[in-house]
Parts: sequence; C-alpha cells; structure tokens
Amino acid sequence: MPEGSLVELLRGLAVMAEPPGAGHAAIAEALDLPGAPTAAEYSDVFLFQLYPYASVHLGVEGMLGGESRERVAGFWRALGLTPPAEPDHLAALVGLYASLSERMDCIVDDAERLLVDRARGALLTEHLTPWVFAYLDRVEELSGVVYARWASLLSQVLYSEIGARARRLGVEAAPGEASAHLRDMPSVPDPRLEPSGEFMDALLAPARSGVVLTRADLAKIAGTLDLGLRAGERRYALEHLLAQDAGGVLGALATESGRQAERHRSRRDRIPNVAAFFEARAGATAGLLQALASEVAASV
Repeated sequence: MPEGSLVELLRGLAVMAEPPGAGHAAIAEALDLPGAPTAAEYSDVFLFQLYPYASVHLGVEGMLGGESRERVAGFWRALGLTPPAEPDHLAALVGLYASLSERMDCIVDDAERLLVDRARGALLTEHLTPWVFAYLDRVEELSGVVYARWASLLSQVLYSEIGARARRLGVEAAPGEASAHLRDMPSVPDPRLEPSGEFMDALLAPARSGVVLTRADLAKIAGTLDLGLRAGERRYALEHLLAQDAGGVLGALATESGRQAERHRSRRDRIPNVAAFFEARAGATAGLLQALASEVAASV
C-alpha cells in the first residue's frame, strides 16, 4: 500500500473516481497506480458499465436518485453540511470519510472525538459497506489495469478501516449492521406470478437481485449464445436477448447470479451481515432464473 497518511490516501482515491483532470497523473503516481486513466477508460467504467452511486446499488429502483439518495443527503445534513449535487457519488462519500478522519486527528475533546468517530462509523457501515465492495469487485473484473488497481487499493483501505473499527469495538469482525437502505427491500418477483415488467426492473436492481449486471455481462452472454446485442439501456438489450433465446439467456443469467453469490460469500468474514444478505439475494435470483430456464426448455 502506498505510503502517506490515511487522509491523503483516501482523498487521492476519491479523486480517482472523478473524471480525469490535470492532477490525475500526479495522484496516480502517489497512489502507485500503473499510470493515469484516460477519459475513454473513465467513461467505459463509470459512465457505461458501473455507475458509482449508492442509490443505483441500494435503491429499490436500481436507478439514480430516489429514497436512497435522499437518505444519503440526510446524512450530510445531520452532520451540519450542505449535501453536494451528487451526495451519493463514491468520490463524495470517500472524500467525506477522509474529512471526518482528518477531524478525528485534530480533536482533543474526548466527547467531540467520540461523536465524530460515530459519524465516521455510520458513514462506513450504512452508506459505503452495503454496496462498495461488490461494486469495486466488479470494477476489478471489468476494467483495465489502472482502475482495477485503484479498486483493489480502495477495497484494501476500507477493509482496513472496518477491521480497525471492529478492534475498537472489541469484536472479532465488523458487526455489519443491517443498513436502513436494505431493510424491507423486496426481492426479485417470479414473473409467472407477477407482471414481467417488475421482474425485469428488479433483476437490474442490485439490492433486490444481489447481482450487479453490466452491459459487459450482456455482451458476453450474447457472444456465447451467438445472439445479436442491441445498443442502449441494459433493460432493452436484455429484453432483446430474451426474445431471441429465452432459455439460453435465463440459464446464462442464472450462472452469473450464482457466481456473484459466491463472490458475496467470500466477503462474509469481513462484512458478515451485508455479505450474507447479498449472497442470499443472488442465490435466490440464480434459483429463480434457473427454474425459469428449465421451464422454457421443457416447453420447447
């Protein structure tokens, strides 16, 4: 891990989630990244494949905004801060964590220090942990070497913070409190029992399906099954794939959901409750998709 203070490290990592600018080369060097990202690389990762917003990954709609973004904005207000234009953007949240950590270093009063530490812990457990590790895992899988290294480094730093918090609390692992974002979160409905539109929406909402499904995943499925892939939003592309080969696509989606369930399982020792929640969701999604695929195959 690069040398330097935690605050400097976090701020550098936060900036790297923003569009590349003049200072990115120096920051990349300080972070020991293998070069600075290009605008094209940034666009492919953050604008085309993996949106770096908590609301996309924790909202019932799986889209920008909504109740999840308002909940994050409310956290900023609770700290006495004016929420930025994009309060749930990864760069904003990591930057806020850096600022709270910096305040911790400057506070002498024990009571005030405790309050700031609690705020920092709430940010980590409530608004970052429930989505950021699965998100960064997918960035590592789908991006080039620069952003893959960035994602790995940010994961290491945040896992280290979770471990440090657990040690301060005197427990073996971070408690992984159930986030308010995930309470009462509906799962993926069975399209045989409910309108199929709801099924499609839920499948593309990570908090409901447990699966981060990207355009790259759909392209891979299309290539494997020799299907045409429609450009545009994921939903339309997925609908087009299903229209061509429903059984094959459902089976491929089931396989990917099962794979991501295993990835969630691998995080259970570090973020127990969150990982268990998403593992169960992804596993249930895999089971439903496989049942649907089998039913299609039986009807042919």
